[in-house]
Formats: sequence, C-alpha cells, structure tokens
Amino acid sequence: MVDLIIDNKKISVEEGTTILKAAQMNGIKIPNMCYDKRLRPYGGCRLCVVEVEGQPRLFASCSTPAAPNMVVKTDTPKLRKARQTVLELLLIHHPLDCPVCDKAGECDLQDIAYEYGKPEGRFKRHRKDMPPDVRGPLVELTANRCILCGKCVRICSEHQGRGALGFIGRGFPTVVQPAFGEILECDYCGQCIDICPTGALLSKPFKFQARAWFLEEKDTICPFCGCGCTLTLGIREGKILRSRAKEDNGRSDGNLCGRGRFGFDYIYSENRLKTPMVRKEGNLVPATWEEALTYISESLKYVISSYGRESVGAIGSHRCTNEDNFMLKKFMLNVIGSDNIDSSAAFGYSKVQKALDKALGMKTHRINLKAPLGKEVILIIESDISITHPVFGLNILQAKREGSNLIVADSRETKLTRHSLSHLRMKQGTSVAFLNGLMKLIIDKGLFNREIVSKFPGFPEFENSLKDYTADKVSKITGISGEDLAAAAEMLAKAKSRMISFTVSLTENTKGADTVLAASNMIILLGEDAGSLQIPAEYANTYGLYNMGQGAAGNKNIFDMLYKSGSFHALYIMGEDPVSAFPHNSKIMGNLKSLELLVVQDIALTETAKLAHVVLPASSWAEKDGTFINAEGATQKLKKIVDAPGQSLPDWQILRNLSLSMGREIAVRNIEDISEEIRNTIQEQPASDKRAFNVVSYAAAEEPDTEYPLAFVTRDVLQHSGTMSTRSKALDLVVSEAFLEINDEDAGKYAISDNSHVKVTSRRGTVYLKAKVSDAVPAGTVFTSVHFPHGRVNALTHFSENGTAYTDAVKIEAVKV
Repeated sequence: MVDLIIDNKKISVEEGTTILKAAQMNGIKIPNMCYDKRLRPYGGCRLCVVEVEGQPRLFASCSTPAAPNMVVKTDTPKLRKARQTVLELLLIHHPLDCPVCDKAGECDLQDIAYEYGKPEGRFKRHRKDMPPDVRGPLVELTANRCILCGKCVRICSEHQGRGALGFIGRGFPTVVQPAFGEILECDYCGQCIDICPTGALLSKPFKFQARAWFLEEKDTICPFCGCGCTLTLGIREGKILRSRAKEDNGRSDGNLCGRGRFGFDYIYSENRLKTPMVRKEGNLVPATWEEALTYISESLKYVISSYGRESVGAIGSHRCTNEDNFMLKKFMLNVIGSDNIDSSAAFGYSKVQKALDKALGMKTHRINLKAPLGKEVILIIESDISITHPVFGLNILQAKREGSNLIVADSRETKLTRHSLSHLRMKQGTSVAFLNGLMKLIIDKGLFNREIVSKFPGFPEFENSLKDYTADKVSKITGISGEDLAAAAEMLAKAKSRMISFTVSLTENTKGADTVLAASNMIILLGEDAGSLQIPAEYANTYGLYNMGQGAAGNKNIFDMLYKSGSFHALYIMGEDPVSAFPHNSKIMGNLKSLELLVVQDIALTETAKLAHVVLPASSWAEKDGTFINAEGATQKLKKIVDAPGQSLPDWQILRNLSLSMGREIAVRNIEDISEEIRNTIQEQPASDKRAFNVVSYAAAEEPDTEYPLAFVTRDVLQHSGTMSTRSKALDLVVSEAFLEINDEDAGKYAISDNSHVKVTSRRGTVYLKAKVSDAVPAGTVFTSVHFPHGRVNALTHFSENGTAYTDAVKIEAVKV
C-alpha cells in the first residue's frame, strides 16, 4: 500500500493507483475530460493537473501514480488559473451552440466552463466550420464541437476492440473521423456517445426529442441477452425516448451494446397489439376481453372433455418474467390439470443443464461475467460471444489486454479471432472431434495428473475412447493442422488457469449435448473447477424460464407440441413465435393450423399469432413489474416504466383472469403474491461433488454433396436478438433483412455479386436472400442471420425425431427479384 496526503486528507491506496483515482476513491473531486476508468491513462486534456509538494511543475493526476509520502493539492489559485487557461484554449474553436446542442444540461465542457471559466477569453476565436456527418444510421458526428480528448477513439479501439474512429490530420485541422472520411460503419454500440464530454457525438434517434432536464430517468434490466445489463431509461410524457448506461450502475460496469442502447423502441412498433382479437369467419377481428376469455375457456373445456387434459399444452418464454412463467405453470397444473408445459430452452439450454449435471454434478449452471479476467488461457469454441453476449465479450477482450492467451476455434472470422493469439479455423460442427483430439494429445504427452484424474468414474473408458483421435484424423475432420492442435493442447495443459466458453447455440444441433460433455471432460482432465466452463444463457430470462419449471415436466414436450401431428388439440403460446424462430417452420405451421384451439399471448401480431384462434395483447418488459434471472443466476427486478398501450395487460394478470373465466380462481392478487410463492416453492438444488468422465464420439452432421454442395450455418448478428428486436426502427436502420454471407471464391464460382439476390435451397425448402460477399467466411460454407421473420431462414432447417434440430447443406443460385 502507498500512503499519501491529498488536500490534507491521509489516504492509503494500492501501489500503481493514480492520483486521480486515489482522489475519486476518497470523495475528492478533480475536474477531467479525457479520463475514463475503462481506458488507459491519457493525460490529454490537462484539466486534472494537481500540485505536488516539492515539485515545481504541475502533474496530470490521471497519469501520475501515487507515491509514498506524496502531498497533493487539487484546488489552489495556481491550479484554477491553469485550468482557466486550458478552457480558454478549448473554447477558441468551440461553436458555443448550447441552445441547439442535445448535450446541453449534461455536457462536461459546459459544466467545467461554468465552474472554472472566465466571462471573456484572451484569445481570438477561430471556430471550425464543418457540417455534421449524418451519413451513419445511429450516430451523428459534429467535428465543430470536438475537443480532441480522444475518449471516443480509445473506447472504440482499446475497450470495444473495433477501432472505427481515429484522429485524421495533424495540428489545428485534426478531426475525429472514420478512416479516409468514410461513413461510420462499426458495432453501433453507442459507447462513443455516452463517453463524449461534449455534443460532438450524438444519438440520431434521440436528437431533438427532449432536453436532458425534461427527462425522468428510471433504471430497469435490458430485455435482450443474458448479461442482465442495467438500462437507465429517459422518459418524457409517458414515452421512453432514450436508453443509456451509467458508471458503476448494475452488472455491466457502465457498458451497453447497441441492442440495449437503441433497441428499446420495439415496444412502439406498428404491429403492437392493443386489443384482444378473435378469429371470425377466417379472419382475426378486434374483440373485448370478455369475448376473448369466454371463447378460450369454452374451447378449452370442449377440448378437455373431448380429448382429455393431456391434449392441452403450453409454451412459455424467455422474454417473459419469472412471475409470468410461474403463473403459466400454475394455470396448466391447477386449471387445466396437465403438466404439458415446455419452452424453447428444450432446443439448447435444457441440454446444457442436463449434460452439466451428468458430468459435473451441476443442477443449474451460472456463469460469471468476470470469469475471463486473470485466466492464463481462454478457449472459445465455435461461438461469437462478442455478438451474443457483448459485455461478456468485453471482459474477454479485457483479459486479453491484461495478458491472457486467447485461442478461438471457429470457422468464421470474428472480433475475437482478430484479437486472438491463435485462430484455429476449424470446420463448422466439429467441436467434439476437436476437443477429443486435444485431450488425446494431453494424455499421450502426460500433461495431466494421472494419479488424481484416474480416480474419477469413467476414466478408463474415456481414455480408451480417445485412441482413434490421432492428430492426423482430427486434422482431417476439423481442418486444423496437427502442429496447431499440438500447440493448443500444450498451452492449455501447461497453463496455471483456464477458461473454456461457448454459447448455447452450439448445442442446438444433432450432437449438441456431446459438446458440453466433451468440454466437461477437458475441465476434469485439467483439474479445473466447474467455473472454468462458461456457457451463458442466451436471453434475458432463459435462466429464470428454466428455473420456473418450463422444462417438459410432463410426458410430452415442445417437440410433441409443434412437430408431431395429432399429439395436441389445444396450445397456449405465451411470448414465443415458433413459426419465425424455430426450425422446420413448414412442419410447425401445418400442425398449428390443425389445432382446434391456438391461443397466442404476445405484444405484437407475430407470424404465429396470425394463425391463432385468439390473440391476447400483453404488456412488454417496460410496462410491468417482475423479475428476470440473468446468466449469472442473479435475480434482477424489472420496474414498470411506462403504461402499456390500449387494453394490454401483464401476462400473469391475463392468466389469472382466464382462470376466473374458467371458474377456477388462482389466489393471486398482485405481483408480490407470485414473487412470494416463487421464493417459497422454488429452491435451486445445490451442486453435488460428483464428477464423471463421459465417452463422447464425434458424428458428422449431414455433409454437403454434389447436389447440395455448401454447408449452411445460421448465426446471430450483433444488432438483433431473436425476432423481437427486428421490430426496432433504430436497429433496423443498421440491419433490416436477412442476408447470406458467402466467401468471395464461392461468389465467383456461382456468379454472385455483393448485394445481389440469391436463391438458397435445401432438402426442406427455399428462401431468397441478399448476398454479402466476405472473406470472413470460409469457402464451402455460407452463413446467414436468423432473426428476420420475412427471411424464413428456418424453412431450410431440419428437425429430427429425437428432439434435435440442425441446419442442412444447401445449394444456391443467382436470381433476379
């Protein structure tokens, strides 16, 4: 520890702490405009200068480490004069257009000028005269207001790992722009907007919507991925106008991705439901709540009396709160008398949980967003975590900056592969062979503790099962050279600490659970604890959905409900859109159309809702109270921010009202009653000490052939999450339609140019997509986004009878549309 005195206050801080940070930790304010705790010290603005006793010059507190017995002054006449001079120089070029600048009222330059500035400057003003750059979809750059603090450049490069902005020119003409003055094309995270101390970078969707002092700010939880970031929403006259992050608020350390910052406006989409709808004479028409609930209750009673209670099923949603999903289960058990309830977790997350219980004794799997920090080696397998879980991805990048060795095994080039020590460009879907090959190399070279590891159940069988996974064979399967496999195995085995991570989407294939078991084998073999395997839950409440019992407790599951003809006669679907989001949608549509009753409860008229007999309007995440549980297992409170439109109601309240309509009251008066019952009835089971090796064999998925020569892979895009975000006008400005990413070699082979339309055909269906030629994808493989209902990409995917779904090989051809 280092002892020093700041403004007559004795302070002890860790060695290496800067004077500025030491002051902030002890409630001492030092003005600054180029400092951010997420960035390396810069010392550019010179406003944070301090006096150090015994030293003739002033020191930039943001870049000067605290030293033993240092005596520091932060506010003296000499310092005020120095800061005034800096402000005079900054304001020479500033347009002083505060009356029309959106930053007014929360502008650091404005605040510091008010505190330290002079009424009149000594220097002749020379204002820049550059028009705002409004070419980008979400961020407006006004160089006239820029003070060249470099925070936007550094947050984009150092922290986000993108580097979309840079300093162009030298001296007085220097400006911050994208390279070569091009249109800003980046992750559209908006971090540069939040960090800018002036109005040089602004949110285009928020511009001229309201002054900062007119906004009422309320905190809630982001409804998109499983990171569980805290959003600070700005509201005026009952409408959400913006979303931002605040430093040290919530679990995301002041970070947000573009979905959290710009995507909230999906609740104002044009197809938002505002009234119940009932199908009459083949068409959905508006109805009263009494009409809709009476129709449902009478139809359910008929189905139950005619076919039995087991003929009714329900599907919950990761977009709904814990209270909503718990209420759906109570409705099924107490009113319908059936436990046929399941969710989309069955496609992947349920497999993860069951595999981890089998291998590591984990009943529920919680990640730690900070897990990458301090790990010597980080292995990412076939996943783009920077897209699916952006804040978790930021921590991986931070770990890399702090010395972690990052290995990424993926067929596609991603942000993480560009920052990795080693990008192992493997063939898609070969992760099991890859992991088995690494473990065989580790065992053959004796790079593990046999005495300890051999005591775990299943080790002899596991070791024997690896005998065929020679380096040559694994190299042929994965496309990774034997030398690279050996280097990766040695690095993993010799490291003092490791983390293996991939997303749930990797398990949504024919052998998905095997990837989890193989990764668990690796964890046990290397002597790591279960926390070294990080598989984040996909969405905001996937973890909570699973915890609320939405996991096929009954005899029938979601596959029976959607894919097996005649298994059900009535379905109640809450907050989910299987037609748009689930594989083999033609099969789903056929079965849904054959139902005697289909009820869809959602916030918008989805593709599934268009097939329903009754559609019920629900409140969105911002219009009700409740809780989510994020991927870390943290219960997070949602607060009602604005009123729901029209006659929309919270999901739990709709279910309570329907129960009353059916003559079966569920004793729930308010959200607190449900929360209390959840606390009393649902207890997470503790992890056991059992660990066991499992024999896992690689099996190739459907391979491309002469008729269908290309491997077809679906992936998420950064700007969207599921199908819900496609209703956001702001996010659609960046990516508004499904596209096919194809290697330039394949594009030339099939005479396909960038932005041309292509016909993509599998054995299950055909879709038309816009082509995006890119060397980020390997030859022989095409990638597409999965979010857009009108893209109908899931028409190409296949469903197998054992409850797994996977993508097919495809063929493509250029077409005119």
